Amino acid sequence: MPEIFDVVLWCAALATWLMLLFAFLSKALKPFSKSVRRVIAEAFKPNLK
Repeated sequence: MPEIFDVVLWCAALATWLMLLFAFLSKALKPFSKSVRRVIAEAFKPNLK
């Protein structure tokens, strides 16, 4: 039983660190993703004539 508890605690700790890492990365890469989204929108904008 303590072994299962230890595994559950390790999984919870890993999930917590991964959530923090992804939150930090998404905040750091937000300006980059906005510029990429703008470039893609310009490239695929339909030419209405």
